[in-house]
Amino acid sequence: MSLLFPAYLAGLLGLALPWLLHRFSDQQAPEQAFPSRRFLEATTPPVSRTRQLKYLGLLALRILSLLLLCFLFAQPWLNRQGADAVVSKHHVIAVDQSLSMRTAGRWPSAVARARDIVADLPAGDSLELLGFDNGIRRSDRRDEPASVQLQGLSDRQPGFLAADYGALMQGINRIATESDVPVKLWLITDVQQSALPSQLNALYAPQLDELQVESVLSEPQRNVHLQASALSSDGVNVQVNVQLLASESGAAEAEPSDDAVRHGTTVQLYSGDRLLAEQQVSLKPFELQSIVFDRLIMPATSNPVFTVALAEPDALADDDRVDVVVRTANPMPVTLLATDRSVSGNSSVFLTTALETDELARVDVILGSAERVPAEVQHLISARLLGEHVDLDILQFIDSGANALLFSGDPAVSPRSIDQLAIPSIRGREMGLSDDAHPLQLGKLDWSGTRFYDVPPLALSEGDRVLLQTSDRQAVLVERQTERGRLLLLNDRLDGVSSNLPLQPAFVALMQSIIGYFDASTALPDQIVAGERLALPARVQVLDPDEQPLLTLDASAHSGAIELDEPGLYKIVGVRGEHALQVVLDSREANISALSESALSAWQGRYNASDEALQPDSAVNGSSGSLRADADRSMTVAEAARLAGWRIILPLLLLAFIMESALANRRLNVRRDGS
Repeated sequence: MSLLFPAYLAGLLGLALPWLLHRFSDQQAPEQAFPSRRFLEATTPPVSRTRQLKYLGLLALRILSLLLLCFLFAQPWLNRQGADAVVSKHHVIAVDQSLSMRTAGRWPSAVARARDIVADLPAGDSLELLGFDNGIRRSDRRDEPASVQLQGLSDRQPGFLAADYGALMQGINRIATESDVPVKLWLITDVQQSALPSQLNALYAPQLDELQVESVLSEPQRNVHLQASALSSDGVNVQVNVQLLASESGAAEAEPSDDAVRHGTTVQLYSGDRLLAEQQVSLKPFELQSIVFDRLIMPATSNPVFTVALAEPDALADDDRVDVVVRTANPMPVTLLATDRSVSGNSSVFLTTALETDELARVDVILGSAERVPAEVQHLISARLLGEHVDLDILQFIDSGANALLFSGDPAVSPRSIDQLAIPSIRGREMGLSDDAHPLQLGKLDWSGTRFYDVPPLALSEGDRVLLQTSDRQAVLVERQTERGRLLLLNDRLDGVSSNLPLQPAFVALMQSIIGYFDASTALPDQIVAGERLALPARVQVLDPDEQPLLTLDASAHSGAIELDEPGLYKIVGVRGEHALQVVLDSREANISALSESALSAWQGRYNASDEALQPDSAVNGSSGSLRADADRSMTVAEAARLAGWRIILPLLLLAFIMESALANRRLNVRRDGS
C-alpha cells in the first residue's frame, strides 16, 4: 500500500480528542434537599476518587471515524493482485493532431511509431487509438481490431488547432475511470512547450496507471510565424503591419542571447499575383519583430485583400502566408426616427453631434415608423412615450436582433419653456446613483454640473434595470428586458430645457457608450483564432474560403454559433450585406519550441512506483525531485494494478458516522430521563 497524500496522517493526533471528552464527561451525583442533618452520623470524606471511562462502544466508534477520515484524505493505493500475477491492460495510444504536427516529417513519424507500439503489445491486452489537440478525438472504430484502427489513423491528418496537454490528461483520466483494467497511455507528440496548461496540476490523472511519452522530434527545426493587418484611414492609402516570431524545436523558449545566430527572412507583399514590396529581416530564436509596408494604394475591388508571405521555406509551411483584408474607418449607421412633432430640432442636433463626434457613427434622420429603417441599420433612436408598453413597430425592430434607445417625447405636448417651470425645481436635481456593475460603466463618467429640472414620469415594468437615477431616486436611464436585441429608455426630452444633460460633456460620452454597448451585441468580429466559436445572428450564411456555404437553411434562419477550424478568409452574408472574417492560426501553437528534458521527466515521474512520484505537487519544471538517469527512457508505474483506497474507506466511514449518531442520541436520551 502507498499513500497519495501522506501529510494528512498528521490528523491522527486528533485521536486523543474523543478520549479527553469521554474522560471528563462523567456526571456528578445530583444533590438532594434534606430537612435536617441533626440525626445523621458523621463520616470521613473519601480522599481519592476513581474515574472510569463510560460508553466505550461510542468512544471506539469516534476514534474509528477519525482514523478512517485521516486515511481518506491520505488517499491510500492498494494492490489488487500479487506482484507475480499477469495483469491485463488497456492501452490508449494518443497521437498529437495539433497544428505543430504539420511540421515537416512529424506526422509520418508519429504514424510509424504508433504501428511499432501496436506490433509490440502483449496478447490479450485491449487497445484504443485516438487523436487530440485542444481535446481528445475518440474514433468510432475504437472497438475494432488494431489493424482497422491503424488504417483510420493513417487516413487522418493533423488539423490547425492548438494542443492542450491538460485537456488530454483529463480526458484520459475519464477513460481510465471507466475501464475495468489498468490503463497505460502512450503519448505520441512533439512535446511542445505551448501545450502545457496554465494550471500544471491538470497534467495529473490519478486513475491512469502508466504514462510513456514518445517524442517525434529528431533534428532541430526552425519556424517563423507570420501575422499581419491592413488599415486605411482615408479609403485610398493603406498601411500593412506585419509581426514575425521565430522559434526553434529542441530548445525551451528564452530571451535571445547576444551571440545567438540571426537568420535572414524575406517578407513579401502581394496584391493578387503582383509583387508590391519586399523587405529583408534578420531574426534570432524566440525574437519578435514588426515591420510596416506603407504608401500602398487601395485595390479597386470590394473587400480588398493583400497577401503577405515569406520567401524562404521553414519547418511549418501553413503559417508562411496570410491573406489580409483592408479595414477602413467605417462610421456606424444610426437612424434617428422622428415625426413632425415628436423630436424637437434641439434634440436632433444634440444627438447627431454627440454620436458623430470622432466619426463614431453616421446619423440619418427619417420620418415615420420603425418599418422604414433600412435593413443594414442595427441601431435606432426615437422619442416615445415611455411607459410599461413599447410601440409595436419598435418591438418588431428589436425582435430582429437590433437595438433601440428611446428618450422621452410627447407628440401632443410641446416642451415647456424654463419660465413655466415651478420655482423649487429651477435649481434642478443632481445625478444620483449609477449601476456600476453594468457593462456601460456609467459610474466612470463625470456627472458634475448635470441638473434635471423637469423629469417626466416613468412607469417601470417588471424586470426593468435602473442604470441611472437622480438624487431623489427618479429613473433617468433604464434597460428593459427583451428576448433578442437591447432596449434602453432615457427619461429625458433632450431639448436642453427639461435638463442641461445635452449641454454637458458627459452627454457625448454617454451616447458613445450606449452605441458601443449596442454594437457589442450585434457586431461581427474581423478576426478570430482557428477553433474559437463564433456567435452568429439570425438570417446569415457563412461561406468558407472556397465560397461554399457552411450552414443549412434551418441553421441560418436562427441565431447560433459555429466553430471554424481552418484558417482563411470567410464571408458572412446577411440582410445587412457582406462581412469578411479572417480566421488565423494560434500564434502559441506556431511556436515549435519543445519542453525541456527536466520538465518532461518531472511530468512522467508522477507515474512511477514511488510515493514521491505520486504527489500531484511535483513540479513540472523539474527543479526538484528525482529525475531520470536516462532522459530518453520513459518512466512507468509498477506493473501491478492499483485500486484507490477511498472506494473502501468511504462506505466504512459513512457506516461509522451513522452508528456513532445512533449511539450518541441514545446516550442523550439516557441522561435526559435520569436512568
